[in-house]
Amino acid sequence: MPTVTIATVALKGTHDLELSVKNHLSLLEDAAAQGADLVVFPEVSLQGYPSSSLTAIDPANIAESWRTAEAVPDGPNVRAVLDRAAELGVHVIFGVTELGDATGAVYNTAVLGGPDGFIGKYRKVHVAITEQVTWRRGDDWPVFDTALGRIGMLICYDKMWPESARELTLRGADILVMPTAWPMVFGEQDAETNPFAELYRLYDRARAAENSRWFVSSNYGGELGGAEFVGLSQIVDPGGTIVATTGERTPGMAIATVDVKGGIAAANAGLFGARLIRDRRPETYRAVAGTLPPAIDA
Repeated sequence: MPTVTIATVALKGTHDLELSVKNHLSLLEDAAAQGADLVVFPEVSLQGYPSSSLTAIDPANIAESWRTAEAVPDGPNVRAVLDRAAELGVHVIFGVTELGDATGAVYNTAVLGGPDGFIGKYRKVHVAITEQVTWRRGDDWPVFDTALGRIGMLICYDKMWPESARELTLRGADILVMPTAWPMVFGEQDAETNPFAELYRLYDRARAAENSRWFVSSNYGGELGGAEFVGLSQIVDPGGTIVATTGERTPGMAIATVDVKGGIAAANAGLFGARLIRDRRPETYRAVAGTLPPAIDA
């Protein structure tokens, strides 16, 4: 496919599951009407991110997350989104609290579907300490072949580790997709300067540029469960340039038509590009690989 049209949603989230499904289906239809081949939603977009998990342990949030968890791909609401995407002939990535197995373990999961149905899933690897009482951590970085290119997924906190995006790149990903629930520093920063928004842009651009890969993020826009989210659902090219964004705070959709392979080739031919893969020295990264004890404690 010479070009791909990507739509990324800054979602006005809700914890009303029935309403959330309706919103997902409506936004899928809107994106498809605008020619989207891939539509991306935020972290745990289906059930709505449990906002107090950003800073605290809330038993009510935990209970609700477990109550609404669904199997992937056969949970009824998961299936509703996958089936509608297939009917529309589009690919979709959305977030869900996944009921993982018979023991009742749940995961923070990104689901990938396409015109032929379910393609695969990714379970969040880097799970914050206040989230771990709800979600079990994943332990793999799958990359999926699609008609749009090879897609690798990461979720929110994952992007703060360069190893996450690099692992997906080394496994062959062309497009790195990140559903997220990125807040406004818990509502305490200066609304005019918003340093957390700048960090969000910085990480998205760095992960794209250091790997010469497309990077797509999808976040909540506005208030959900007493927390305000930064928005900034955006598409970043392999050179680190933001080519489309919803802007800060408000819900919306950013759309761009991109040349996936061409963009990667152009970045690889640029100032650094492919050299950043070619000139790696993984045998020296012993502390990163765990063969040398780190000099700092967490």
